[in-house]
Amino acid sequence: MQGFYLALCGAGILITGAVLTGWWRYAFRPWCLSASRMTVRRLGLQVDDPRDIERVDAILASFAGGFNQMIAAPSESAWQTYCQSQSALLRPFAEEGAAMGYTVRRLFRYDAADFESRIVKPRPEFRYLYYVGLGFWSGMRNHSAARLARIVDRLDPLHRYLCYDGYGFKRAFFDYPRNPDALNTLNAFEGYARNAAYQGVGRAMHFLFMGRTDLIIERIAALGPCAADVAAGVGLAAAFVNPDRLAPEFELGRRMPQEWQPHFQLGLCFGLKARSINDLDALDRDLTSQPMATQDAIRASIRECDRIELLVRADGEPDGYRRWRERVTDWMSANIEFP
Repeated sequence: MQGFYLALCGAGILITGAVLTGWWRYAFRPWCLSASRMTVRRLGLQVDDPRDIERVDAILASFAGGFNQMIAAPSESAWQTYCQSQSALLRPFAEEGAAMGYTVRRLFRYDAADFESRIVKPRPEFRYLYYVGLGFWSGMRNHSAARLARIVDRLDPLHRYLCYDGYGFKRAFFDYPRNPDALNTLNAFEGYARNAAYQGVGRAMHFLFMGRTDLIIERIAALGPCAADVAAGVGLAAAFVNPDRLAPEFELGRRMPQEWQPHFQLGLCFGLKARSINDLDALDRDLTSQPMATQDAIRASIRECDRIELLVRADGEPDGYRRWRERVTDWMSANIEFP
């Protein structure tokens, strides 16, 4: 009996220690993303250029690392330490992956106010990535349109649309290659949420077919009325993934049908704006390889994007995200020579 009592006490001490130190979070390790499986080859991405393969593999590994550190590391700050260890190019993807793991970290208890106060506000330079990551998680959980609408309801009125972008990315990146009809679920979203979801599809298309302009254009065209939003998503990914080698991405835009080009150009602007928020010094270094006229056009577009964001936010109208994008598109079409 005494032995049983001692064993019980010992078990209690171990359990208490696990709770206090966070060791119990190792129980989530089976949920972790395997870096060895998150590669161009294992995922079957149609990416052929060795430089592109190396970059996409590094991005996927960084994303997986951020997610894994968020859900399974005992320390509350382990994910932040991991993200800070990444290069300027890769860190945003690690931050996005960490945001995808937010609800897992909280034992699937989602709270919009907590997400804003604990994840977004302390690190506003990565705010876009956090909303995208949260939407990515909804995609991984196959949430319905109604469920995702409830999730985003109390988030930032402009940036919450990026959750739909993240959801659309997941559907296109993981589900679409096996089943093209998987994108039909995005049509259940109402209003501009559907547009944002297809913008996420465009970002995924860039990853799925990087360097294959013919396939990108073919797949965008097949999406008919959603093509403009998909083209915008491709443009965003093009700039965000390759801020240091924009020339091939500009050529991708030039080869697109003329009616898509203003939307692709908008995507470029939003991708580079995001990079400027993440790390302005890094973006400045990346842009030094561009002609001065191109640098000036990029910086002018980012400034106008910032200005219009402030205006639509001050208006407080419910369709601010749509008006933000449309007004930037109009300004760039009138003032910036494509691309």
